[in-house]
Amino acid sequence: MLRTILATTFIVSGLSAPALAQGGMMACDEASIMKTEEMAKGMTDPMKKDAMMMAMKEVDSAKMAMKDGKTDDCAEHLNNAMKATEAK
Repeated sequence: MLRTILATTFIVSGLSAPALAQGGMMACDEASIMKTEEMAKGMTDPMKKDAMMMAMKEVDSAKMAMKDGKTDDCAEHLNNAMKATEAK
């Protein structure tokens, strides 16, 4: 059990660290969007359902912003999604 928790913590920190760009902002690219979406979908705790829904909405908004070429908006939405996945 402890190994699973430690492994999950290691994986999450490993996924989020490379995605961070200058100033702590997420990079607006397909890889960052996919990683953030996977993290949001991985939130299986029923107590965090609202946070998961918020994260998924932010990921969808990031995808739309990226499609429209609004990289600053995309990065902001990805940051909001990451914050939602880290909510306690």
